[in-house]
Amino acid sequence: MAKRRRSSSRSSRSTIKVNKYNVGIGLIILWALFFFSKFVAPEAPLLWFLSQYASIAFGDMGLGVFFGLCILMGVLVLARGHLMKTLLKQFVIMMFVISSVLNFSILSAETTNRAASSQYGGYFSWPIYMLLEQIFGHSEMAIKIIVIIFALLVLGWFLYTLNVKLPKLPKINVEKYEQPVAKREQKSGTKPYITRESHTTSDSDILKKISQAAGTAFSSAGSKPSEAQASLLKDMLKKKLDTKLDHKIEKKRPRPAIKFSWDKPTFPYSLLESDLWSAPSIDQNFIMEKAKSLQRKLMEFNIPVTIEGFDIGPSIVQIKIKPSEGIKISSIENLANDIKLSLKSKSLRIVAPIPGTDSVGIQIPNPKPSMVRIGDMLNSVDFQKAMKDTETGLALWKGIDGAIISKPLESMPHLLVAGATGSGKSVGINDFILSLMFQNSPSELKFLMVDPKQVELEMYSGLPYMLAPIVYDSTKAIKLLQRTVQEMERRYTILKEQRVRNLTEYNAKNSAETMYRIVFVIDEMADMMLSSSANRKEVENCINRLAAKARAVGIHLILATQRPSVNVITGLIKANIPTRMAFWVVSEIDSRTILGRKGAEDLVGKGDMLYMDPSTKFPIRIQAPFVSTEEIEKVVASLKNKYMQGLTEEDIYNPEIIAALESKAETASGAFAGSGDDDDLVEQAIQVIAETRKASATLLQRKLWVGFARAARIMDILEERWVIGPQDGARARDIFL
Repeated sequence: MAKRRRSSSRSSRSTIKVNKYNVGIGLIILWALFFFSKFVAPEAPLLWFLSQYASIAFGDMGLGVFFGLCILMGVLVLARGHLMKTLLKQFVIMMFVISSVLNFSILSAETTNRAASSQYGGYFSWPIYMLLEQIFGHSEMAIKIIVIIFALLVLGWFLYTLNVKLPKLPKINVEKYEQPVAKREQKSGTKPYITRESHTTSDSDILKKISQAAGTAFSSAGSKPSEAQASLLKDMLKKKLDTKLDHKIEKKRPRPAIKFSWDKPTFPYSLLESDLWSAPSIDQNFIMEKAKSLQRKLMEFNIPVTIEGFDIGPSIVQIKIKPSEGIKISSIENLANDIKLSLKSKSLRIVAPIPGTDSVGIQIPNPKPSMVRIGDMLNSVDFQKAMKDTETGLALWKGIDGAIISKPLESMPHLLVAGATGSGKSVGINDFILSLMFQNSPSELKFLMVDPKQVELEMYSGLPYMLAPIVYDSTKAIKLLQRTVQEMERRYTILKEQRVRNLTEYNAKNSAETMYRIVFVIDEMADMMLSSSANRKEVENCINRLAAKARAVGIHLILATQRPSVNVITGLIKANIPTRMAFWVVSEIDSRTILGRKGAEDLVGKGDMLYMDPSTKFPIRIQAPFVSTEEIEKVVASLKNKYMQGLTEEDIYNPEIIAALESKAETASGAFAGSGDDDDLVEQAIQVIAETRKASATLLQRKLWVGFARAARIMDILEERWVIGPQDGARARDIFL
């Protein structure tokens, strides 16, 4: 956090910031001056000045090479700005190398004449040759070979930095023979086969040695193994356990942290479409006609009102009316259907009263709705001001009066979104994700995403913002929630040791090792809640724990569902997540489930929604911007080109989360999710028995958190594998480890 503050303070001063545009355009301008002077004004003093200084590196023969490198590096710096320091370093080294290669004639000159010949070879090559002569003597061929090898290495380094893939060599297929052939009939003129025996010992070889040592076949299941059998079997199991332990240790080794650029914003505005010049407009005659119809209808029911004004929004028009004294507001609300009939409106919503005023709002659809683009929001003055105060601003809504509403995610701190199919819910979630990526680099923000529909969030796969691959299965989604709860507890332990209260204070105190924020996005929560009763209980428990405690450690939830029923959005979840958004829903019951009141069933769809948080205490009608799939693809391609140079998905994903997703999770009933074998559980049981030197079903129940039936089945498997002996009454089982 301190690093970001210093960078923001430096940018506010009136100093020139050196970036890729300054360097790249400067090198291109330098080449342009040379080109103009060389071919348009060869007698110009500028050409003479540049020639004098360029001859220091290359002499008279390499003036064009120097300026050729200038234009090459200028274009590369503009195209690969994140590699600017490396490219400039390579620019200097390549001048030395090219100067040395082009000026081999210095080696043939005598020592006394080298000062005179330096005008052809430049002053860079002479010291390099003198140093190599001290090492290799006066061998002209050896020095040239060393210089050429160094030039090839520099060229390879240059291509490696630009991530240029060289063509692969053809593979040579070598036949593999499992068993050596002792005697083979060979035809005349053919070469004999050369074989090599393997020295690795397999499990079958160990079992063969066991049977040979005992003098009997090992296949007798009921016989008690001898001491030789037990010793060799112990070696086999120990080898397996050591291999498994080494593999786990290799996975748990910490990887070096990847540093990303802190440039803000992370992608340019030009990637997003914008309609800045299109403002909401409506026919004045239409408004006056609707206002008069409204007055006439209310007068029929003895409710005199006066027209106070109009609010013209992107998708709706609000008519402000002020009832006369002695008129109950409830009498106006009860006439909603009659008013809709008189106004000939598809939908109608009554706001009685408008918060902070003495007027009642009658909201009807705008006959000429205007498109709201996310590019307009991000490029607005209000959003730019919000970015200076917070880095988690969701300034992606436009109110009825046309004002942009900005709300930081850290003040929400979690978000519950509901809406029917086609209401704009998924587009709104994309708005939230893009706005957060726009303000934060991958070092500051990470995402965990669950997408049961497999098509809504797939475009973000492979971005450096992702902590793990996008999860599609409900069982893996539960594992991801459980792993997030563990990360929350780990972060609280770190904050406790550092004696700080939240993530912001920790990052300000530890600027060298900052902690990133995590945003957990679930596109369809109903799929997880309705899969099974055990899953529902576990999902609700994890969500409630995160919603209650995760704010201070920088973990936020964005939960969305198209089925806002009480068995999906439970009362405990609603109590822990007070910030909610309701797009159009099919019934008043769904509206009351998500908002606690009616109103969402009267929305017009296509991004029209109601927003409510603890600060508003009343739903605000706003319009979410539209973002197309093409715009998202452009942004994702730009972010990958900026941050994923030389990286793969394995480098950006957290290995601990990957291991947690691939493991087998146990449900509340004690059964393992999935229908796979029990190899992992059996290996854990072997480790428990080896450590405790005891073997019983009750012990496995306590240590492995399984039911009695599963523990007894594991004991039978271990007995079949001769890890433990058979049951002999009340005596303890024999252990052969």
